[in-house]
Amino acid sequence: MYRMKAALVSLVATLTLALGTPAAVAHGDRSHPERGAPGIGDPYFPLDGNGGYDVDHYDLRLRYDPASDVLRGRAKIVARATEDLRSFNLDLQGMEVESVRVNGSRATWERDGNELTVSPRHPLRDDRRFAVVVTYAGVPEMAGADPLGVSGFIHTDDGALAVGQPHAAATWFPVNDHPIDKASYTVRVTVPEGLEAVSNGVLEDTDTRRGWTTWEWHAKEPMASYLTVLAIGELDVRAYRADGIRYWDAVDPDLYVQAGPRTGDQAALSQSADLAYKRLGRTLTVPADGATLSFWVDRRVEPGWDFMMVEAAPAGTDDWTTLPPAEGHAGQDVGFSCQNLVMIHPFLEHYLTPTAEGCDPTGTTGQWWAATGESAGYEQWTLDLSAYAGSDVQVAISTVGDETVAYPGLFVDDVEVSTGEGTTSFEEDGDTTDGWSVLGAPAGSPGNANDWTFGPADLFPPSPGEIVDLALARQPEVTSFLSELFGPYPFRASGAIVDDYPELGFALETQTRPIYARDFFTDEFSGTSVVVHELAHQWVGDLLTVERWQHIWLNEGFATYTEWLWAEEEGVITAQEIYDGLVAIPADDPFWQVTIGDPGPEAMFDGAVYFRGAGTLHALRLQVGDEAFFTTLRTWIRSHAGGHVSVDDFIAHAERVSGQQLDELFEQWLFTAAKPAGLPEVEPVPPESPEGAAVLQLQEPRTPESLTGARR
Repeated sequence: MYRMKAALVSLVATLTLALGTPAAVAHGDRSHPERGAPGIGDPYFPLDGNGGYDVDHYDLRLRYDPASDVLRGRAKIVARATEDLRSFNLDLQGMEVESVRVNGSRATWERDGNELTVSPRHPLRDDRRFAVVVTYAGVPEMAGADPLGVSGFIHTDDGALAVGQPHAAATWFPVNDHPIDKASYTVRVTVPEGLEAVSNGVLEDTDTRRGWTTWEWHAKEPMASYLTVLAIGELDVRAYRADGIRYWDAVDPDLYVQAGPRTGDQAALSQSADLAYKRLGRTLTVPADGATLSFWVDRRVEPGWDFMMVEAAPAGTDDWTTLPPAEGHAGQDVGFSCQNLVMIHPFLEHYLTPTAEGCDPTGTTGQWWAATGESAGYEQWTLDLSAYAGSDVQVAISTVGDETVAYPGLFVDDVEVSTGEGTTSFEEDGDTTDGWSVLGAPAGSPGNANDWTFGPADLFPPSPGEIVDLALARQPEVTSFLSELFGPYPFRASGAIVDDYPELGFALETQTRPIYARDFFTDEFSGTSVVVHELAHQWVGDLLTVERWQHIWLNEGFATYTEWLWAEEEGVITAQEIYDGLVAIPADDPFWQVTIGDPGPEAMFDGAVYFRGAGTLHALRLQVGDEAFFTTLRTWIRSHAGGHVSVDDFIAHAERVSGQQLDELFEQWLFTAAKPAGLPEVEPVPPESPEGAAVLQLQEPRTPESLTGARR
């Protein structure tokens, strides 16, 4: 593996030099050592990684103080030269370099953007091992323009997260930052006593001295740099062993905060449902000198996709508008897909006008003022009703959502109207609602699977932490299921990291210890599904690593298909039913325009890479049959374990195992910007059915597009 990789790195470095510098000397001519190339040459990210050497091991010694956000580091990198070098590059974003030594001697260095160029005192000889030690310090930065959105070194409320794909590692240590160069890692992290520090691999030791604790993690099995992770903060770290695998789970205790009434024993709950438009309404009489309506709400709706608003109209009219609260909680941001929301709920045309770019926040009778995302517990909303002075007004506390990823909803308590009319805390006092009523969805909406209800704390949904616990408890079971598909689990350790940081919008297959955004854990099915996806990546993505980012389908399509198989194993829905939902997507849908076999850097994490990618595997299964298909999966992993892979490698492997010529199938599914020809006409599972809801959930890729960005 290492020799093949070294040859590839050397070849790409030579080509890069040939294009941008005078021609390289012949291999073995030690009279003219060269500058190592400042990038591997990946067509998606040409400056990621570096040429001329192959790293064996990173030994990172870090000290982080959340009070100042300063990270101090000493990185010892043991590598082998793949050509004679007079200088070589490391990737490092931000940070101040204090010193560099190569083989114990001081070296000179220079910075150019994210490139750290090191010139050793003595040239490095081809095929010789060398060690470089870099000491550095500073306030680490985010990764910048990253396809995954918020990534890199992320400063949280009690510590930090260092995570991201494809190139976040360079925000916290100097690195050869490309998947082609896998290495083992030792990570020693010193943090203030009382905080935890979690990374990849096995926890070897913890040591507390003088108010600081050092956590030492060792990842023996080589991994790509984007699979490294660091989580610092107040974390509940749980260690256990199952089926010979050592697990460490780290969960933020803030996730266990349980929602409940603000005061008293009861509150109003909108409940959770997709395709919902839920309205809690009342008619109020506004005196000539005006009136105010106020209430407290714990708001938990999907950021950018689902919304909360207060609607109002003169009694007996259809002249609806929305009202902005005095506290500023609502704005005129229309979200990520307002056209779709208006299509689902035509009543929103009162407040929104779809345009080619999105929506205008003004409709046929009113304006759009709404809130999205989650509040930090209960927040007060105060609405001025003076526009309706001297008359009656219809008001509704409302939430509206799209077809997927329903959050827990709204919890409302302590409603107060300045006139006294309609003031309530929803207590069991003989008049629980004090005139407030459940209005149901307006005409044109699909209807609500459930609606506003009133009751005590035991009606409130479980905390995210409880759902996290249910999902993580199934990790050994999921690992056993995946081992039947792919072969034995490939690493010594496993586990998970779940932080409460609200801006983390993705889950990532960080090797041996995947990290998950809290927002995946809205229900047990969604939580377990994302665990299946990220643990599947331990084989497809981590053990087998793409040699270039254009082959990302080999990671995401495969991991998504394991979710389909798991849903079938659980008796929720069959893989064939999910596939039928896929092929029912109209041919003119933009979904089919992504060539997932080489999607381009901007579409690496497009939903099609995941869902069409899984459909590609199911189409292969239908063509070659179950026996050949599942043999292909197992032998694919076994024959490429620890190495680097490409789409062409998989096509050749599938043809060899099945004995069939598969060019046409893969050309249609992977490399054609159109719906594959000849697919059968099928009726998709109705979205309002339990099976349809499962299809919609399984169409959500494990990326920011599924939580906070432009999903399909």
